[in-house]
Amino acid sequence: MSLRNHHFVAEIMPKADRKIISGTLTSANDQSQVLNFEAEGNAFLAHGVRVLNPSALHEAHPDGDYIFSYQTQSGRMDRQSINLAMRATIEQMPSPAAVTLSQNELIVLPAEIDPGNDLTLTWESMTGNTRVATSDLDDLIFVLVFDCFGNNIAHSGRPYQGGPYLTYKDSQYVVGANSLKPGQKYTAIVEQATADVTIFQGVPGIATYATLTFVDLETSGLAESASCQ
Repeated sequence: MSLRNHHFVAEIMPKADRKIISGTLTSANDQSQVLNFEAEGNAFLAHGVRVLNPSALHEAHPDGDYIFSYQTQSGRMDRQSINLAMRATIEQMPSPAAVTLSQNELIVLPAEIDPGNDLTLTWESMTGNTRVATSDLDDLIFVLVFDCFGNNIAHSGRPYQGGPYLTYKDSQYVVGANSLKPGQKYTAIVEQATADVTIFQGVPGIATYATLTFVDLETSGLAESASCQ
């Protein structure tokens, strides 16, 4: 494994079939630090710095309160506050998870995925993942798979949206064979995240320190349609 970067990012996740029109994220400790949310596919994100040194990340975006203000189709939310605080179990940033790939209960290499069989991703638990007494949720795990065109072909689910989702108690996720096509490249992401939840006017907000492990995949066989080869 090699380090990509450390990144500060905020996301607003609307309910199904709803949209976020605009929004800002402001540091309560530094009112001049304002990040604008922008649409990125189905997501609505505000990005801070990307750095290799975790100390530089904490200096640019220190622990403390961050204020969300945003406009939705249904109305406006002003000054939804979320407190970001590193846990004692985390040193600078959490360590990444090692991810194992298997099909038919046999270990497979990332460049030798059989698109005709389910693909199981298995990972090690991130140190410190738990459920803190003050949080509404267990610490979370998200698994996403994208094809080389950027289409999300598998997602393990999010809390508060009515469907299943993964927590620190889970250690594997299955990508169905019907999601994979022959002769194609994919990227799988396993994200392990602390989940400190604050409910504001009925709207949950989650402050998190997270690690994402990226795995590049390639299926065997001849591509049936356009590919990124």
